[in-house]
Amino acid sequence: MDINIKELENCKREFEAILTYEELLPHFEKALLDYRKKVQLPGFRKGKAPLALVKKQYGDAVEYYALEDIANDVFRNHLMENNIPIFGSGEIKDLDYKPKEKLTVKVEFEVIPDVNAGNIKGIELTRTNYVVDESLVDEELHYMKYKNASFEMDGIASDTEYMVTVDTAELDGNDNPVEGKSEKDLRFYLGSGYLNAEYYEALTGIKENEEKIINTKNQSGEDVRLKLKCTKIEKIIYPELNEENLKKFTGRDDIKTEDELRVFLKEEIKRSYDEHGKQTLRNKLVSEVVKLNDFSIPGKYVEALLDDYFKNYKKEHKGHNHDINETEFKNKNRAEVTFTGKWFLLKDKIIEQEKITVTDEDLKAFAEEAAKPYNIPADKLYEIYKENEEVKHQVLDRKVIDFLIENANITEVEEVKKSIKKIAEDKAKEENKDKKNTKKKEN
Repeated sequence: MDINIKELENCKREFEAILTYEELLPHFEKALLDYRKKVQLPGFRKGKAPLALVKKQYGDAVEYYALEDIANDVFRNHLMENNIPIFGSGEIKDLDYKPKEKLTVKVEFEVIPDVNAGNIKGIELTRTNYVVDESLVDEELHYMKYKNASFEMDGIASDTEYMVTVDTAELDGNDNPVEGKSEKDLRFYLGSGYLNAEYYEALTGIKENEEKIINTKNQSGEDVRLKLKCTKIEKIIYPELNEENLKKFTGRDDIKTEDELRVFLKEEIKRSYDEHGKQTLRNKLVSEVVKLNDFSIPGKYVEALLDDYFKNYKKEHKGHNHDINETEFKNKNRAEVTFTGKWFLLKDKIIEQEKITVTDEDLKAFAEEAAKPYNIPADKLYEIYKENEEVKHQVLDRKVIDFLIENANITEVEEVKKSIKKIAEDKAKEENKDKKNTKKKEN
């Protein structure tokens, strides 16, 4: 039997085998024996007819019927004997049988690539260390107070700590209302910092039932003229930050003063930015690892990942009122899923290559970290985690990333995070400073 494996594009291969009639005979004999069990000839019980008689009457048909099974057997046996790592199953592309002479078989299949994870150390990366400006703490503290505030009816919005409710109507060139272009009961918090300047100027100091006309832009960016009618004004009454309220707002017993709350909020904001920084670093790292060790992956592997991705997406969006076109979804996400597939195979190779494993100490540390924000016993979580394969995979994934980071060349940079309001104030100050410097130069 002549066998040849031809490399096609990417991970595709073509298996070709040529079997002589003598090599086919044992396969045909087996097929004939199997067929005899099913056939019933006149004068004989089912499956008991003489083999020679069955062969005489059905031999040629059985040979043709058996060709596909023979092709599959020869193909699978060759892969097993030669440890060829096939992904999925092969597809018979050609069966050329010349009776009493030979059979030519062609099967197209895909192989799992031989991944080379050689370039995984010394990767150049930048890690951002975030510094939390106090303006973010002010913003978060104000939001907490606002979220727990009460409202008191008033007749005039005398400062920014008011909620103003208005009805709006778009006006035409003659200041007449445009039909279908009105809205009711729109609520605006004057101190939000996000109000358009036109709205802020019109609503600051407005009185109940007062009407004002402003020139602004609609959602499409077109110039519009709007009439605002104030229907309700509510003064925002902020809660006192005493021990009882602090416990109610935070759910914690250890925060008893505003200063302690500020420390807690700053730590939480810092933790959030640090998590963002870690994820950003991880994404850059994975991207670099895949780029430096790039390879082709089987199309069927990508399709299998896309199938899972699509099923999960449908499950997560079950009940939503929009149709999901599977073909469009897969085409849109194919590049991302292909990248993910490459990372999965590279990650497995790194785990094998660097002998990375999950220990009990790793699981205990993971349990302690997971338990801390919820004030629950870490040992209880550990008992659950040590029997949970999904958790072990999470820990293993983290250890792979940690290994890569430890072996990377990382440049540290610092970034101060401020509130939007603070950024705007700093920008205004800088612009004023530039204007003064320009005037000095002119003079």
